[in-house]
Amino acid sequence: MPLKDMLLCCLSKKGLTTAFELRNFFKDKGELPMALSVQGYLQQRKRLNPEIFPYLNRRYLMDFYHSEEPKLWKGYLLAAVDGSKAEVPNSKENRETFGNSGNQHSKTGQVRALVSGIYDILNHFYLDIEIEHISVSEIELAKRNLKHLRELEIRQPVLAVFDRGYPSIEFIDFLEMEGIHYLIRLSSNDYKAERGRMQSEDGKVILKHSSARLQKIRQKHPERYERMKRKGETTVRVSKSTLPSGNELVLMTNLPDTIAAEELADLYYQRWEIEKKYHTLKNKMKFESVTGKASVYVYQDFWSQVLVYNMIQDIRNSADEEAAETGRKSGNKYLMHTN
Repeated sequence: MPLKDMLLCCLSKKGLTTAFELRNFFKDKGELPMALSVQGYLQQRKRLNPEIFPYLNRRYLMDFYHSEEPKLWKGYLLAAVDGSKAEVPNSKENRETFGNSGNQHSKTGQVRALVSGIYDILNHFYLDIEIEHISVSEIELAKRNLKHLRELEIRQPVLAVFDRGYPSIEFIDFLEMEGIHYLIRLSSNDYKAERGRMQSEDGKVILKHSSARLQKIRQKHPERYERMKRKGETTVRVSKSTLPSGNELVLMTNLPDTIAAEELADLYYQRWEIEKKYHTLKNKMKFESVTGKASVYVYQDFWSQVLVYNMIQDIRNSADEEAAETGRKSGNKYLMHTN
């Protein structure tokens, strides 16, 4: 089975059994009966480097992001970063590679991998997805997501939106060192003392690099520890507002004061797009239906489906533009888009 066919077979999978996937692939090619066993196919797949799919994804997206087409928010490329757990086949190799999510009732549990994605909210593309052991920190995977933006050579300034769970002072320092603008929701206990001293609902807050805060950083990131120790403090903007439910929404950012607090809240709500896209990957594209039980198949299938997602979304973006233009010419009251 030549490389081209193997790549196309990975990209055309639909969550069926491997035997059916192969049968359908060769049927579409007009080459039935196929002279290839499932075992032979899986042996060939083991020799395929899964990094080919992130590489192809980057090459595919670079044409778009190096053009004038990308939609921006006030000059920023708006990206959401979030983690999710994905089920993978239960095998000894996968348990060692990805771990399992056991609970008090079961020490084994389902084998799950931790997935972290960075998603372009306005242009609807997955810029990167990282797959790791379930015990790895989501923040460390988010760093890898953001560093991959360099390989895309994106020229526009990036504004990354995060949910609760990301506001560590070390991560904020990382974002500022990388030149990335951020908007992070704080939980009720994050930087409680500093927030209590605020004189208004929207203002600058100084986060001291205390020894207690730096001690946690010292073990994992000794170089950043030394730099932050010399720096002494980090200044951020904190904005408070009230949700319709009556709960408080507290956002931390390094965006300028020219962007109003109401705009920050609207911006945060757009982060929900990445949650919807995880649902699409898992339930519509059968993201978790992995070809075999070896870990290499997990990487191949996950990364290949992200590339397919972006290809489909590219076609959909064009179709939406045509539908919207048709609607405008017809004088429709509401904007038309694809289903």
